[in-house]
Amino acid sequence: MKIEQIKSIHRFEEIRDAWNGLLYSCEQNSIFLTHQWFYSWWRWLSEGKSLEILLFQNSSGTPVGIAPLMRENDILCFMASREVTDYCDFIIGDGKEGEFFETLLDCFQAQYPGTHKIRLINVKQTSKTLLFLPQLAAKYDYTCTVSESEVAPALSLPASYEDFLALLSPKNRHDLRRKLRRMEELEGVKTVKVVDAVGLQNSINNFIQLHRRSDASKEEFWQAQGMADFFREIALQFSPQGWVELFLLVHNENIMAALLNFIYEDQILFYNMAYNKDYAWYSPGLLLFHQRLKEAVQEGKKEADFLRGREKYKYYFGAKESKIFDLTLETGA
Repeated sequence: MKIEQIKSIHRFEEIRDAWNGLLYSCEQNSIFLTHQWFYSWWRWLSEGKSLEILLFQNSSGTPVGIAPLMRENDILCFMASREVTDYCDFIIGDGKEGEFFETLLDCFQAQYPGTHKIRLINVKQTSKTLLFLPQLAAKYDYTCTVSESEVAPALSLPASYEDFLALLSPKNRHDLRRKLRRMEELEGVKTVKVVDAVGLQNSINNFIQLHRRSDASKEEFWQAQGMADFFREIALQFSPQGWVELFLLVHNENIMAALLNFIYEDQILFYNMAYNKDYAWYSPGLLLFHQRLKEAVQEGKKEADFLRGREKYKYYFGAKESKIFDLTLETGA
């Protein structure tokens, strides 16, 4: 394998088709590994970092691997932040993992001799990264530390809505029916799905404001430089592919709850939720999840991913945990 080091945003932009073409054929294909995601993140949230993408190519120049890296305070790390990137990993052509990781570690030692720490966050438990890097670390004089950082509940979706309801515990099934009856007594309630670019750009600010008000801890999140612009950029980048939607529960033009979802392959990913506290008695967030899950089943989706975090509502519908890990390589130098 040969490696091209990509340090300019112009070159980063140029490899979009090659990047996604490789990703779509990979086992670890994820919306969080798309070129659109990384490019948007870099544009708005990368202040103080330097671009260090490594593009791996075979002898004919075809991409076979990508290391989406950056440098931060003399540490090499994924081009990601824990606040917004739920999963991160290397992008590797199937069957190329062994050669990729050997070449990667050779590159670290040859091209980054002054870098004594590589920090990789939010790696899924099924990732080959967790298999190969700990095995190879000692050969390259690295100490490798792997630690569980979070869980990500997900729900395998059945073929019918009736089977979906059967996944709920008897207690939750009864509770859901009671909440649905309560909501039915409120006139003027409807769901709205926003998917087009213009509609998303017009609606994303309303979502941000509702999210700010739904929890006191969210205010600091939105005050981070570039955060609101990043969300607007993601909506713009994902809309043409049909990868993003705002799913709203509305009462007489008042938003009761809102879900910012990603639609990718056979998954729906619940990325962010906001609700209006004035309607808390109606449990609008929970009922909006129910409605979108019902539609996802009808659409033939195979999985609903609630992403990182142990929030109680994620387990209401029977989601099961998968583990997320951080991995750190260090030298003694």
